[in-house]
Amino acid sequence: MPDLPPSLNLDQVRGLRAFTAAAQHLSFTRAAAELDVSPQAVAAAVARLERTLGVRLLHRSTRSMSLTVEGARLQPQAADALERLRDAMTAAAHGETPAGRVRLSVAASFARRFVLPALPRLAELHPALEIELALDDSRVDLIRDGFDIAIRGGVIADAGVVSRPIAPMRAVLVASPRYLARAGVPTRSSELAAHRLIGLRLLSGAAIEWPFVERGVRSVFEPAGAVAVSDPEAVAQAAAFGLGIGAVAVHHALPLLRAGRLRIVLHEAFRPMVREIALQYPHREHLAPRVRAVVEHLLASFTGQPDLHAKPAELRAFLA
Repeated sequence: MPDLPPSLNLDQVRGLRAFTAAAQHLSFTRAAAELDVSPQAVAAAVARLERTLGVRLLHRSTRSMSLTVEGARLQPQAADALERLRDAMTAAAHGETPAGRVRLSVAASFARRFVLPALPRLAELHPALEIELALDDSRVDLIRDGFDIAIRGGVIADAGVVSRPIAPMRAVLVASPRYLARAGVPTRSSELAAHRLIGLRLLSGAAIEWPFVERGVRSVFEPAGAVAVSDPEAVAQAAAFGLGIGAVAVHHALPLLRAGRLRIVLHEAFRPMVREIALQYPHREHLAPRVRAVVEHLLASFTGQPDLHAKPAELRAFLA
């Protein structure tokens, strides 16, 4: 491996930018669009960086691209270093005033209901911020994928990020009054086999099972039947249209429950794990002012959302 110079030169910084963009998109063409240069320029910059390091960072073929072991090791460190460099330059220009681009990855339904409505006030408070919001239900690697903030629901366990809790994520089984009047209200889980069911099937292909506890006995039911969708909010909408019974997060169900379009069934027996909705950002010693401003604004906004903080006792008013 060649000896590296004691400091980075401009060509090496260009190479790192080209490499991190290509590694994120696994495409020279998409990386070029992000950097506003030609694909040939991206490929050449990556090739020069590889010669400097003496290792191959990307496997290329005419149809695909993938990271080598060395590239996978370098990518998160390089992306983090470039982000710190951008933060330093922003701080030099704006001081502690929040300024610059903040990239967020948020599940689509949560983004529409709770994040987008919070952005106008954020823009008033911090006009120098630029918000890039990716409505994406898939898991992301914050550093590898170039995001400053992610909001996700589930079992939050990642030592590499800071997780700020937003709210517990509880679920209920729901159906429309019209469907229940036609098909009957189930009184135990074994009756679900005779009903039309709405399943949530993740993009990975995995189906979400329904756990129950009845007379001290635990059981798991896998919904299979009339409809399967990949978006959690769509389950609530499908149920409201009378397509069957579905398991829905409480914050998605509440507007339709209050409107009388849904009712809760098997409330005592249905026992899904209580998960958590959390806001996450990379674990850094000094959080950039632009990221901190967005984090604190969103968390304050979520605190004032009653649908995110409904108590289990409040749901009894909506039982079938």
